[in-house]
Amino acid sequence: MSTFLSTNDLELKEAFRKILSVEDLSPIIKKIAVLIYKTELDHSKLDNLLEECNINQIEDIKSDILDLLLTYINIILDDNVITEKEARNMTLLKRFFKIKEGDFYNYKYYEIERVLDRQFDLMYSNNDIDNDEALKKVELQDLFDLGYDQFLHLIEKTIKSALIRGANPDKLDTLIKRNYLIV
Repeated sequence: MSTFLSTNDLELKEAFRKILSVEDLSPIIKKIAVLIYKTELDHSKLDNLLEECNINQIEDIKSDILDLLLTYINIILDDNVITEKEARNMTLLKRFFKIKEGDFYNYKYYEIERVLDRQFDLMYSNNDIDNDEALKKVELQDLFDLGYDQFLHLIEKTIKSALIRGANPDKLDTLIKRNYLIV
């Protein structure tokens, strides 16, 4: 069975090289990260790893998989740009590991809140959201598979801070309606 990852994706390979060199990973997550690094991950190899580690199904290590994906997301966001290839890789990894909408929010709320707060602080620092930043907000929502209400909850604090600083609501890519923010 062939891998679903591009074998010539040097950015993915470099990201997982970094993860393997600095992260303290559980044995199975380390083996999965190595397979991603080598672009050899497929269902057959994953099934063998799970069996070797006496794990019944991928859902049993979902929290650890989400941690691995969060580490990858942090690397993706180091340059404050989400490339089409990076977004595609995340989509493929989430699909492969059966990550569903709401999993990041339900399992790793505080971790994604920290990541998004850093990104939102950068975006809203000048009290003006341009078209590129508005698109990045959508990309961030997709990266974490957040529902609309979940994303709104996570961004609300940043928008309120910008408004307190005197930002013009018309320049925040946000609608304000009777004390409710609508992104």
